[in-house]
Amino acid sequence: MFIRKFVIIAGLAAGTLAPAASFAATATEKAPCILRDYHVKSVTPYKVDDHAGKITYQRLAGAQVYIEAQPGLTAEWLRVRLARHLSDMQGPAAMRDCAFDVNDVSVQVDSAGTGFTVKFIAKNADQAKEVLRRAQLLLG
Repeated sequence: MFIRKFVIIAGLAAGTLAPAASFAATATEKAPCILRDYHVKSVTPYKVDDHAGKITYQRLAGAQVYIEAQPGLTAEWLRVRLARHLSDMQGPAAMRDCAFDVNDVSVQVDSAGTGFTVKFIAKNADQAKEVLRRAQLLLG
């Protein structure tokens, strides 16, 4: 009788530990870039105007990604998800080729007709080029 109870308890314990172990293994793996969860329609360079005296010139500041609308998706919710993902990227979860995995990238989300415009704004020209390169990978 004791052996039967022991076997049942051991089986139940193993049954609860197996999913926990598999979850721990997947949690340590790098999650895919969050932008892959959405349908990206286009990626364009994001340029800003700079002024030097009376002269105005444009410089590359990052990438502008157009995401198609989905049922229930709002600009506010998209902004929250992207902000959470951006804060996760500051830790050990770095992802090669994710537009977020560049130092000091800020994100701006705006409603745009039948979708949303997400601007990834970098601090300098080299970072802006890298952000644009990574964002263009979302199209392929």
